[in-house]
Amino acid sequence: MYGFEIEGGFTFYKFRDFDGSLSLSDDHLKWFWEKMGKAGQISVVFYDGSVESFEDFKKLAKLKDQHFFLGFKDGRPAGMFWLNGFTQRSCFVHLTIIPDFHGKAALQMGRGVLRHLLSVTDVSGSYILDCVKGLIPVMNSLACRMAQRSGFEKAGVIQKAVYLAAEDKSVDAAIFCAVRNNEVKVSE
Repeated sequence: MYGFEIEGGFTFYKFRDFDGSLSLSDDHLKWFWEKMGKAGQISVVFYDGSVESFEDFKKLAKLKDQHFFLGFKDGRPAGMFWLNGFTQRSCFVHLTIIPDFHGKAALQMGRGVLRHLLSVTDVSGSYILDCVKGLIPVMNSLACRMAQRSGFEKAGVIQKAVYLAAEDKSVDAAIFCAVRNNEVKVSE
């Protein structure tokens, strides 16, 4: 089972291990789904409308090109992220924080996850990722601020880059990047 710890007592576990076997159970996914549902986060996290039910969520988490990590603190769901869109030494990250852990804890998770992703090496000692990217609807100003405070730099805005299912329209999105060979800047 692949997992890692970050500052603040958070531990993240990869849902599906590198050999394809499940490290965590569907019950763990269900637990996170229910927490996100109670907090009204599902339509925000999955703003394109592609995930509307637990079955959709489970299917997404089990796709081979999606790498889900579930984060816990004191035995409770704290946050979740997943990686996709891999190209050479680059990927997209999607992150959500369970409401009980907003504020300082959210920043600890955001910063810790980013630092971890940019420091992971393979068996030969080579870095796996040089660039981690995020695409966030500009109207989600809280998520945009969180990205910058976690160490991402805003690279620009792409017009009509994301589809908002709730409004049935495409909206502008900010593209954020964090690069390994640049010192990760963390603003307060």
